Amino acid sequence: RVPTGARLKGDTLKLEVYKMLRHWLQKTIQTFNGALQINLKRFPITLFFILSLTCYLCYLVAADQPENKKLYWILGYYLSVGTLLSLSLHLWCEEIKSLIKKSIIQTGAHALLIADAFYLYSYSYEKSFTEIGIAHGAGLLAIGLSIFFLSFLKEKNDIPSWNFAVSSITSCITANLIGCVMSCGISLLILSLHKLFNIDIDTRYYLYIVIICNVCLPLLLFLGLLPSRQEKHNTLPLLHSFLNNVIHYLFLPLTGGYLIVLYIYALRILASWELPIGWVSWLVIALMTGCIAIEFGLYPTRMAHGKRMDELIARWLPAFVLPLLCLMTIGIIRRFNDYGVTINRLYLITLNVWCYFVCITLILIKAKRINWIPVSFSIIFLLTSILPVNYSSITQKTIQNEINKEIQNTQQKKLPFSHEEYTQWLKNFSSAKAQSINEKIIYLYEWFGKESIASWIDENVSLYMLRTEFKNEGETQGTTSYSGKSASEAFINIPDGYDKLQYVNQYYVSTNDECEKQILAIPLQQENDTVYISYQTLEKLNQYKYGEMPPTELKCNSNRKIFYLTEFSVENTTENNKKHTQVSINGYLFSK
Repeated sequence: RVPTGARLKGDTLKLEVYKMLRHWLQKTIQTFNGALQINLKRFPITLFFILSLTCYLCYLVAADQPENKKLYWILGYYLSVGTLLSLSLHLWCEEIKSLIKKSIIQTGAHALLIADAFYLYSYSYEKSFTEIGIAHGAGLLAIGLSIFFLSFLKEKNDIPSWNFAVSSITSCITANLIGCVMSCGISLLILSLHKLFNIDIDTRYYLYIVIICNVCLPLLLFLGLLPSRQEKHNTLPLLHSFLNNVIHYLFLPLTGGYLIVLYIYALRILASWELPIGWVSWLVIALMTGCIAIEFGLYPTRMAHGKRMDELIARWLPAFVLPLLCLMTIGIIRRFNDYGVTINRLYLITLNVWCYFVCITLILIKAKRINWIPVSFSIIFLLTSILPVNYSSITQKTIQNEINKEIQNTQQKKLPFSHEEYTQWLKNFSSAKAQSINEKIIYLYEWFGKESIASWIDENVSLYMLRTEFKNEGETQGTTSYSGKSASEAFINIPDGYDKLQYVNQYYVSTNDECEKQILAIPLQQENDTVYISYQTLEKLNQYKYGEMPPTELKCNSNRKIFYLTEFSVENTTENNKKHTQVSINGYLFSK
């Protein structure tokens, strides 16, 4: 029997532990409730979007495979962008006193987002996503940057926005670290129930934990940690010795190394009277990025102490970068002359012009303000991407006009070309010219879809097979090609037990090691699966007349999927003792 005194001590200890746990739980609930109330009062619409996004992701996990995937993707886009947009608008509206003006801004912006979501839902998947993809990327960048700068337009200097940006980024990192720790901790605790007590836990519960701890919790914590009122507009420079040391002892020497290398290269090509290679543009971009990072890193120290050395660096570093921008300009112009217009080159030349603008302005204003640098970048990116006439549409029209001009010069009247007619037409030109025309058509096909070349090229034309056909004999040491296509009226019997069908058009380039294998493994990016086809099968299918190949069943990595091949082109090329294989397949993927 246990003595009465011992029992009393044990009961007292249990009571104390219970009180501690209850006190801790009450404090936790009060803290969470307080943070929730603060967020609800300061960011009500953002809080609605966060909770809606969390519920949406949880439903997506529970539903497994929703029937209308497009609707769910658009809904996810709307809730994600709505969270970011509402946060930016709430921060901006804190600076506006008029309630009517606040309501108009919030209503107008969210109405535009809803209209954009409806537009994306009505947009056909068969059309190219290049133009609207770049436009939406530019829009998202503008919304993201507006969080840090839109609330501080009336400030006399950029210290308040700099402080707010640093504090926000630190809060974001902290909130995500806490979310990761909680997610790992709870997942480990749930896993222990299975390991220790043999309790079966559905894998979906782990996904629920990830959603709540890595999405909902960090966003709520981030909102609660954002500076407000006087702290938001703190005009005292927040000095960070760590950042200051990184700028002075790491970034400045690295930037100096770039300057030395590029100036030596510039002197060398001047002495030999050569043009700079196109790759030098990326070095100049890296140098310009370092210059801007140094300007931002030195800004609070300069505003607080005004050291002469920091002031000289901030003002004259852009002056040393400015002449090197000419290397980038010449390199880009050379690429335009050699290869023509592309979306990347148009954005690259615009970036080059913007770099000139940044360097000259920093010199003139002595780097007293810096916020205009990312703001101007975002505005230019937005204007060149979302207008009816943007860089994507300009590139498409320019290349189409070039192709039309070549077709008119050869007086071709029968369009679109079949595979044989297209090959014969290209033989009217030199090998280099034919290869250039084919590459332009491939570029249109890859970036702007089938409709961009449908007026010239029939669907049965294997553009990728012709890539090496018009190379000079000395450039290619050996090429083996396989191709085939089923008749358009060919029937495919639906396999038993399979209830889903998807059309697949996949292009893939294998590595040197993969070329040695007897079976090609072709990854299907959209379905996260792999299709396998042996060279023995390729040789059999290659014997059929083009357009008469029977649809062929191929195995997939998943035993719940079957792929029926209706068109293919495979080209093994040995060039400079290196092997690579280009594969293009079309067909239908059946899933259970």
